[in-house]
Amino acid sequence: MVRAAMARNLLVLRFSSVGDVVLTSGALSALKRETPDATITYVTKSAFVDLVRHHPAVTNVVGLAPGESVHALLARVREHGPYDGVIDLHGKLRSRWIAARTGARRKVVWQKRPLSDTVLVPLRVRRYRALMPIAARYHGAVERFVGKSLPREPLVYVTGAAAFEAAREKLIAKGVDLTRPIVVMSPGALWPTKQWPVDRFGALAAKASVNGANVVLTGSSLEADLTKQVRAIAPLAVDLAGALTLAELGGVISHARAAVANDSGPMHMARALAVPTLAFFGSTDPAQFRFDGHALAYTGVECSPCSLHGLARCPRKHFRCMNDLEVERAYELLEQLLRGPERAQVND
Repeated sequence: MVRAAMARNLLVLRFSSVGDVVLTSGALSALKRETPDATITYVTKSAFVDLVRHHPAVTNVVGLAPGESVHALLARVREHGPYDGVIDLHGKLRSRWIAARTGARRKVVWQKRPLSDTVLVPLRVRRYRALMPIAARYHGAVERFVGKSLPREPLVYVTGAAAFEAAREKLIAKGVDLTRPIVVMSPGALWPTKQWPVDRFGALAAKASVNGANVVLTGSSLEADLTKQVRAIAPLAVDLAGALTLAELGGVISHARAAVANDSGPMHMARALAVPTLAFFGSTDPAQFRFDGHALAYTGVECSPCSLHGLARCPRKHFRCMNDLEVERAYELLEQLLRGPERAQVND
């Protein structure tokens, strides 16, 4: 077994998504603490490079470009080799293929979830209940690589000075008063069943605005319609959907006193930035993550969680897992965050 002292050049693989790349950050810190002299190269999709570019444990980042062949990617990965070890935190065909061709003498693949869940949950045979947080599984892969138990490390996302300043300039250009508390709200999510209803986001944004908060709406260009609907209800809110790079989104969240999001990339980014976060969960299991110092809105209705990643529509057509989450309760939770500590670091 490769021990930490023998590992001098390491490769870590995780291609997607925003949330999962962020969730590997604590495991990276644990790996670096155990192997302080090691060079760590991280491979991900080019869209997510900024999530790890400034991580203190990472030496090199290789981004898979859209349409790039796996052979071309392997050639670029090998430029930073040879490798003593590979930690595959993706565990799919592409990452396994690359790991097998690095020449590394030790390779470890993370353990995602029981195969029975992967098969039976989509068939509605049973609901999904996470046995442990996802970040703990990433940490477990690092422990298996070094051959010993390691202390857990908190999530971390370092935006970098340039992104932080660019975000600041965009906030000021939109008329945001940086001396008042900023609440970043991200109403989008990849799957519709992971989205708290947009009219409720609007009502929450309006209530926060009239009570003195600078509400800043964020989202991709594909989510601009959602933020427009929110702003129609909360006209005092500032809309930055489609106007930020991923790094600049991190910079905007860094300026916030609190964040509000569904089970989505911005929720993980906010927690990794230690910004107190209110998270809405419906069709997915919040036990996949930890919310110490943050706030969780989850009804736990009898049919939830019904999916591994989210669905296009509610299987039972009532969508109670989200519809039963009321605006007044959400605002109470947000107020608690605004009254509490300014930072909430998570050992996820």
